[in-house]
Amino acid sequence: MPQRSGQPPLPSRQQLANLRDFVHGRTYSAASVAIRLDGAPPHAEGSPLDDVSKVANALYEVVNTLGRPVLDAVHSGQPNDEACASWIALLLIAQHWRDSPDLPADLKALVDGALPL
Repeated sequence: MPQRSGQPPLPSRQQLANLRDFVHGRTYSAASVAIRLDGAPPHAEGSPLDDVSKVANALYEVVNTLGRPVLDAVHSGQPNDEACASWIALLLIAQHWRDSPDLPADLKALVDGALPL
């Protein structure tokens, strides 16, 4: 897929899926402290555990929402400003785990190569 001026190239479908899965995995790992067992009472509204749960859910939704225009552009072969901006946002999210040993090598190269923007 052709690169837009001054922006990192869009990923392959597999790279996008790998990045999404990686960020979702890190989010789940971070939010594991807020997971409630069946039958456990809900976390107190406004408590730190309630906040962790809400942040994890929000990040999950953000990653999925950002991934949609990127996936559409990858499938169509037509990069556009929305897809490029969404991909940059996903890379910025992944940047926070750039030193994670769980970050696949191909994603590390993408994150390191695209940032700082």
